[in-house]
Amino acid sequence: MGGGKSMFEALRKKSLKSSLVLTVIFGAIGIGLAVWFAVGTWYVVTGYVSFVDLAPDEISNQWVALNLTTNGGSFAETTETVGNTNQTKTVDLYYIILTGDDYSTDFRFMAVNVPIEYRSRMDQMAQNGYGDSIFLSGRIRKMNDDLYNYFKEYVIDNGFSEEEFEEYSIPYYIKVFPNEQLENVCTVGAFLFGVFLIVIAIIRLVKALTGSYLKQLRADVASIGVSELSADSDWNSAAEICKGVKVGRLFTYYMEGSKPRAIPNTKIMWSYQNTTTHRTNGIKTGTTYSVMVWVDGWKNASNIGVPNESAAQTMLRRFGDQFPWVVLGYSDELRKMYHNNRAQFMQLRYNTMDHSMSMPGFGGF
Repeated sequence: MGGGKSMFEALRKKSLKSSLVLTVIFGAIGIGLAVWFAVGTWYVVTGYVSFVDLAPDEISNQWVALNLTTNGGSFAETTETVGNTNQTKTVDLYYIILTGDDYSTDFRFMAVNVPIEYRSRMDQMAQNGYGDSIFLSGRIRKMNDDLYNYFKEYVIDNGFSEEEFEEYSIPYYIKVFPNEQLENVCTVGAFLFGVFLIVIAIIRLVKALTGSYLKQLRADVASIGVSELSADSDWNSAAEICKGVKVGRLFTYYMEGSKPRAIPNTKIMWSYQNTTTHRTNGIKTGTTYSVMVWVDGWKNASNIGVPNESAAQTMLRRFGDQFPWVVLGYSDELRKMYHNNRAQFMQLRYNTMDHSMSMPGFGGF
């Protein structure tokens, strides 16, 4: 082996590096989702907090439910543009409410944000000063600076001094859920999906660190009775087509995702270049290249990605120079023959050419 590095150790490290990007992405997204929706999931499972039971200094980010019987009118609204027109429509509104219940003496002004569908009932309640209760559920959020300024301006315009406003108001509002059941399902679903991604990330990391991704490579090597020592030697002397792709005498090596693979060269029946043109809205955005390799005994073709056409052609030329039993190039006639009359296809070259130069035992392997 001439002191060459171990194929299995080198490919274990490559597998780890290859899987690390997706592992980090899965882990980061999973943690983000789990953390973001953890509080909501807790309230869905244990039950929403009764808003009227919260003291003003207890209000933060709870998920709450309440039967609203009074409000102080609307002070802000959210609008959005309708299609491609310059027209806008209101989608939700902010109303002044009080903390506690109707008998509370320690209360504060805050707000509730409701969908537009509540407008008529909320406005009627504000005009009458009292009305039939409206059941609301949602999450308490802190106001941003703009909303807080609208809130403050409205309260002061209605007869309160700035000092009274500061004393009797808190910068929070209840974001009402348009559909409580849907919100609950989406929240718990997002949390569980986050946990699932975290588990996937951990499994991928453990597999990469322990070399589990090498199991298929070892099976590939053993499939034609080659020792791992011989495969090591073959890999070290193999011609590198591009990063991650090598063609040896015994095997063609490549990465299938994070899994290293070794195609027995004696089993290759057909190979050709595959070129894919990518378009967005009819505009060409790029081209990708790969070499398709159809292997005797393998259900599907190996799609080996290469950086450019030159690398694809270099790989095919090496197949042609070293493995005369491989049919090279694509045509519709070859495709039909391969899939509809495999025996006839194999008579083209595979069954009629000598495979011994890539078999174990030839030339000292």
